Amino acid sequence: MIQVRVSSPDKAIKGLAKDISQFVDGFTDDLLKNLKSKQRATPGSGKTPYKSGRASSGWNKKANGTIQNKVPYISRLENGYSKEQAPKGFVKQSINKTIKQSQRRNK
Repeated sequence: MIQVRVSSPDKAIKGLAKDISQFVDGFTDDLLKNLKSKQRATPGSGKTPYKSGRASSGWNKKANGTIQNKVPYISRLENGYSKEQAPKGFVKQSINKTIKQSQRRNK
């Protein structure tokens, strides 16, 4: 028989919330780093196409794990407009890359 007793659920919940918050902060920091890379974007690299640097430097981290880019043409780049710089879906590729990095780190 296994018995688990949580004597202070409020403390347990606060501790769990803190752990989740730290994980989300670390994940978004890593994702931002991958998206803002100034290295040449290649297929599967998950990097923002880099010509002038405007699209890459447009990524910003906001509160509660939100990352955004307000550069007017970022959606066109994501949809494959600049095939010679990056393939369609580089944001999704960056997310997948960051997930794999996170999984390796948290094993």
